Amino acid sequence: MPAIYRWNTKATIRFARDAREWGIPPRRALIIALLPLAIALAAAATVVHPPLFIWLLDEDSLVEWLQFLALGAAGIFLPLMAFRLAKTGHKAMALLYGVVAAGVWFLAGEEISWGQRIFGWQTPEAMEAINRQGETTVHNIGGVQELVPAAMLLASLYGACAPLVWNAVRGHWRYATPAHLLVPPLCVVPAFGLAAAYRLFRLIVWPAPDYGISEYGEVMELSLYLGLALFCWFNLRRVVPVRPAARTPRHRLTAPA
Repeated sequence: MPAIYRWNTKATIRFARDAREWGIPPRRALIIALLPLAIALAAAATVVHPPLFIWLLDEDSLVEWLQFLALGAAGIFLPLMAFRLAKTGHKAMALLYGVVAAGVWFLAGEEISWGQRIFGWQTPEAMEAINRQGETTVHNIGGVQELVPAAMLLASLYGACAPLVWNAVRGHWRYATPAHLLVPPLCVVPAFGLAAAYRLFRLIVWPAPDYGISEYGEVMELSLYLGLALFCWFNLRRVVPVRPAARTPRHRLTAPA
């Protein structure tokens, strides 16, 4: 019992220290950490009312648009990061962020089928023949479709594990490249961890494509994209300096001549 208490105390101290280093008040960091768990539980609770569950996870409904908004936010933050890094001489890192930005915008377009259902255009026959949903998307094409879960699993595992590993070994790499360029803050670990746990569960325990568990994967994708957007935002805050507010000059009071 004392060992568990010491571990909890040490983890709490590390969490608070990491939050302060990122400029996040510890209480706000805790809310951010709990947010994806609350979303996941709230979505799971709608199973008791199937129409609500179906509406929540349906195409062009709440969860899908929240995914698009999270990806859109990350798609704005990433190019700004790339520009700032290039301007300060970090060319390789700027290129990496530029490539990730392009990938994020591609994912955002895929999430809403490139606006097909919004603008109502028809899927080209060649695309419709090979697309599982008959839409203008790449990720539902046979072959590519099998790679998407693996890519999301790798991204989720990285986002969940990298901060934990970094906080465990950072004392030995004190003079390494600033970790915030590549390692998310601890408060977003639950967002990535939920997505990783779901993908591992589907891979190892429940590979069958049952409707309920498959559709619930949309909530886990939202968790992943939310973690990405938050990481990009906190990173942008650290890379782009905030200009201090101009001080109002103090006027010396002089007696009239």
